[in-house]
Amino acid sequence: MGSRRDTPGAWAARKQELALVREFVRDARRYLRYSIPSGGAERFTSMDGMNLDAAATRLYHRIEKALTFPQPKQPFGARIAGPLRRALDNPAAEGTFFAAQVSSALEALATWNAAGEVDQEIAPFGDGAGHRLDPAAVAALFESRHSVRNFGRDRPVDRALIQEAVRLAGTAPSVCNRQSWHAYYFDDREDVRRLLAIHHGSAGFQSTVPGLFVVTADLRGFGDLRERNQGWIDGGLFSMSLLLALHGLGLGAISLNWSRSNASSDRLRAAAGIPEHDNIIMLVATGYPAPGYRVARSPRRPLAQILRIGMPPG
Repeated sequence: MGSRRDTPGAWAARKQELALVREFVRDARRYLRYSIPSGGAERFTSMDGMNLDAAATRLYHRIEKALTFPQPKQPFGARIAGPLRRALDNPAAEGTFFAAQVSSALEALATWNAAGEVDQEIAPFGDGAGHRLDPAAVAALFESRHSVRNFGRDRPVDRALIQEAVRLAGTAPSVCNRQSWHAYYFDDREDVRRLLAIHHGSAGFQSTVPGLFVVTADLRGFGDLRERNQGWIDGGLFSMSLLLALHGLGLGAISLNWSRSNASSDRLRAAAGIPEHDNIIMLVATGYPAPGYRVARSPRRPLAQILRIGMPPG
């Protein structure tokens, strides 16, 4: 008499488990291949590209953060300055965005340590912008946003709006301000059709979509085991900011999840011309809503099911 492990259902479950393990192994190999190399300060002389950018940004942002504390230490940063100078000496840093930020951060660090003066460019005073909006306007922005699944077929989206939406989304927070996200945008009808055919879940309305984002997170912007999932977090923050920016600019949008296999991600990257070091976070379809469009009710859970204040009793 066979055991329960020999049943067709048990074998099917085991097959799924093995497939899941293979997916995790593939994820781990890609992360190890592209993430920031481990090692000491000397690695700053051998890294290049996004690895060097992210590693240097992680360090210089520590200076920016420290100078916003109520009482910054004085002096501080001895273990930061050396690697940052190595990064600047690396030929790969010449002319890059991060190199200018590293230079100004090191100057601000020297000024603080020598004179106790905070550089206003590196750590400016807050302007209180978070208190200027009418609460009703804030609620209206969030509560009026819905996923749109019916776009105007004959109303193209001005690329200037797309650029502004991405610029605004780029203000989203990210680990150590590394901003390792990318937004790939497509508005050629055939390109959109071809990419959405790989997605599958938008079949009921994809013929109406005038514009499509593929949002990704660059694995080269993260390092060590603690940051193995950080790309999904930062990419999610950017994606939500993008949805709100599109909505605020008068466009409709819908987030299209990408809970797919590595093989499917390979297909999408190949079709969209996206490098292998980018993890696909989600797709976002956008455009002007069609006249008379409808939205799903999508009831929201009551606050009591979401929020807990303080420690649980007992």
